[in-house]
Amino acid sequence: MIRLAGRDDLDSIDVIERESFPLDRFARRNLRRMLAGGRTRFWLASRDGQAAGYAALCFRKGARIARLYSLAVRDGFQGSGLGSALIDTVLGAAGKAGCRAVRLEVRESNLPARKLYERSGFRLLSRHCSYYEDGETALRYERSVTAQDAYRQETDPL
Repeated sequence: MIRLAGRDDLDSIDVIERESFPLDRFARRNLRRMLAGGRTRFWLASRDGQAAGYAALCFRKGARIARLYSLAVRDGFQGSGLGSALIDTVLGAAGKAGCRAVRLEVRESNLPARKLYERSGFRLLSRHCSYYEDGETALRYERSVTAQDAYRQETDPL
């Protein structure tokens, strides 16, 4: 199950964030601010009653390109299709918001994530040397949002 997350989901998202990103994770206070603000929307994936993953998608006012800030699936749930389902969800949300594309950055060394994004139709746009705090290169990917994406089902209680 994937649903739109709210402020009450901070603890779950923070746990997933800490487990998934040992180097460059969002601080809890940043997650709280992002959940309370209006620019970034979070979706929380659950399986067997446990928080299993999340995605955070940022919309800038007037922009037609959304940014996938973060996508994380906990170790015990990787390989189960949750990452693809979260991507489908954010693409649907971007389409409904009138965006023409979704962009993201990923560590060059993160081969599983790169493969997931490429399978989902993301294409490499550029490389950014020394992008991360530890000096690693980031790869910027983009995927066009199609009419089919815009009609994906989304649970949005807002």
